Amino acid sequence: MKLSNRRAGFTLIELLVVIAIIAVLIALLLPAVQQAREAARRSQCKNNLKQLGLALHNYHDNFGRFAPGSISRSTTNAPFGGPEWPYLIHFILPNLDQSATYNILATNWGRPGPWIDATQWPATLRNPVPSLQCPSDGQGGSIKDAQTGVNLTTSNYLGLFSGLNDGQTAADAGTTRAAFGMNRGASIRDLLDGTSNTMLMAEYLTGTNTDWRGWFYTNRAGAQFLHVTNPPNSTVPDNILAYPAGCTAALNLPLQNLPCIPDGTTGNNFATSRSRHVGGSHVLLGDGSVRFVSNNINLTTWQSLAWIADGTVIGDF
Repeated sequence: MKLSNRRAGFTLIELLVVIAIIAVLIALLLPAVQQAREAARRSQCKNNLKQLGLALHNYHDNFGRFAPGSISRSTTNAPFGGPEWPYLIHFILPNLDQSATYNILATNWGRPGPWIDATQWPATLRNPVPSLQCPSDGQGGSIKDAQTGVNLTTSNYLGLFSGLNDGQTAADAGTTRAAFGMNRGASIRDLLDGTSNTMLMAEYLTGTNTDWRGWFYTNRAGAQFLHVTNPPNSTVPDNILAYPAGCTAALNLPLQNLPCIPDGTTGNNFATSRSRHVGGSHVLLGDGSVRFVSNNINLTTWQSLAWIADGTVIGDF
């Protein structure tokens, strides 16, 4: 009997079928992997904000109130004059395991801002603080110079300030008073609506590597100030100071959830909470808890959550 010399193996059609099956399996698996990764990033992001809450409460235990929102001692350009850069995050650095950086800053709280004199900001002040970065963002970076020539830490978590714009933040009065203001941080006894009904901080995006969004060294909307003018991740553009590192036509990026309108009138500027999470943003409440707030939250409810004594007690949100 004559034996065949043909080898057993795959035909071209069989090979193509196997490749097609593998491609389908990958297509089915990839979204699940991406969702799992985002769930882990979102969990880390929430934990970072929780750590900031603990740091703020430790500061409160020591000083009887939360850290001041932003420091300005100017008599000629109040409230947006010098030193301008000291921010609530700087004051809680020791509680974030950043005592070395804090100690350098504390030697001169009146040093000029980095946009005035970069030599006042040595390399020892330029290290990123991991607990300030939400891994879901990843765009502006953990440090950037915001067109000043000196790279400094950015933050995806900013304090909520009084009013609906910078002008009302400067006034810091009435029923729209928030936990943070100019030269002021609230005490727990000031939160008359209840600590679980008052927001302290919220997520924000760090923008591009050339703008000041999330770069908390100037007391302006988007850099230090967050407002509740609009709900989280609103399609309404943030109103940011018309400035090369503030907002320009090139920095208006609505497809990246970074819409902005340049406005040269300081009192008009505002920025609202933004994140790269699907459906909402994380916020830190006065009791130290962290909640995920939907983009669809009622605007009145959202704003009441920021005011410390407007007389509105919020239920579930």
